[in-house]
Amino acid sequence: MGDPKVTEQFSPAFSFGEPNRSVFIAEDEALIKDIDGTVLLSGNAEVRLDLLPRPRIHVYVTNKKELGFGIGNNAKILELTNHRCKIKGFTTTVNPSTSNGISLVWSPYSEPIIGVGNDTTEIQYVVFHLFNFKNILGTSRSWEQGDMASPSIEHVTLKADNWVVELKSLTESESNSKKLKKEGGCRLMHIGLLKKVDHTSFLGKEATEMLNALRYFFSFAKGAWCEPVCAVGFDFSGNRVWESWSSPTESSFSQLSWFDEHHSEQLEDLFPGFMRCWFDEDLNDTFHKVIYWYLNANNSKVDVGIILTQAALERLSFEYVVNVYKLKKAEIFTRLPAVDKIRSLFSNLDMDIPASITEHTPELKKLAEDFRWKDDALSAIILVRNSLVHPAKKYRGKFKSAMYYDTRNLGLWYLELSLLKLCEYSGTYFNRLTSEWIGQVENVPWKN
Repeated sequence: MGDPKVTEQFSPAFSFGEPNRSVFIAEDEALIKDIDGTVLLSGNAEVRLDLLPRPRIHVYVTNKKELGFGIGNNAKILELTNHRCKIKGFTTTVNPSTSNGISLVWSPYSEPIIGVGNDTTEIQYVVFHLFNFKNILGTSRSWEQGDMASPSIEHVTLKADNWVVELKSLTESESNSKKLKKEGGCRLMHIGLLKKVDHTSFLGKEATEMLNALRYFFSFAKGAWCEPVCAVGFDFSGNRVWESWSSPTESSFSQLSWFDEHHSEQLEDLFPGFMRCWFDEDLNDTFHKVIYWYLNANNSKVDVGIILTQAALERLSFEYVVNVYKLKKAEIFTRLPAVDKIRSLFSNLDMDIPASITEHTPELKKLAEDFRWKDDALSAIILVRNSLVHPAKKYRGKFKSAMYYDTRNLGLWYLELSLLKLCEYSGTYFNRLTSEWIGQVENVPWKN
């Protein structure tokens, strides 16, 4: 059991300042090397989180020595000497005529970058930042210095096994949410704190794994990519011992999703089951990919969304029916029509969802009646998907854009419910087919 008396610094770990402004992350001495380790340039370096025109971590280097010949495409690695951090990437801007010598901008190939510490660093707790998340009402709230006239701080607490994640809004979250809808860009909406329930320490590798899981959790809730950004790990004494540098995904608006921002208990109820699926060795790869496809389907053009949604449902069906619960052999399952594969998933998950095409997708229902399709919603989705991939002459020019929207929305509803049931979730949700305003929720079908 760890010591519960640790004083946690639950506030932004960097000076984010004005929205969309470049944020200072770190400074150091930098060496830029080629693939053989030969130094091409050295100088002073500033690591910054740039939010415009596109969110990215960049390193700004100013040369102080007479080096710099042949930088260009030869530069492969930037080394921050005091941080003992090597960053693979490339130069995006080289300016040879500044008063301080050569200056350049270094763009990492990938993020996050572990800028402080490593996989074996012992951490007591991690503070992270959440940009562009939904403007949630918490399950509890507080006010700064007890001033109830000021904007409330909304709190949500997620628990799973020995992990706890505390999420809280900022005093400016409400105004940031309004400006996001009006102006776009990236704005800090919440800060989070990750720790162990029993106050024991954990390793940098565990922090990285949990932050990745939280990336998918918050993204599934939002319906668009939304990840913990610029996480900082603290030790027992409150020292910064570990840092993960990263940028937010530019998604300034919230797409439709199962999560209603006025019902944060939905996050708390889902989290244990979500983490169980995430760390299940049999399910992890499929769970990861299906959420990835769900997010892409929810944020792409309608026709692409229809195709991706069916792909996700088929992948989930195969994993659940064949690999995990071994209800059918692979050679038999793969020969089934797509509609039977997905129906097998729904049946074995015991989801209790209607099979018929309802008035909630009126354009799809009308199309099915016009072409005398059988009254089966899943079959209709697959027929529309097949018409996109293998266009039949009789359907050319017959499908309206509103029908495609109905089809994608219905498919995403099936996919959201499948994932929620897989996580053994039994609470309320925002029904994308019927809900008309924020706060209007209903029980998942299998709870009724």
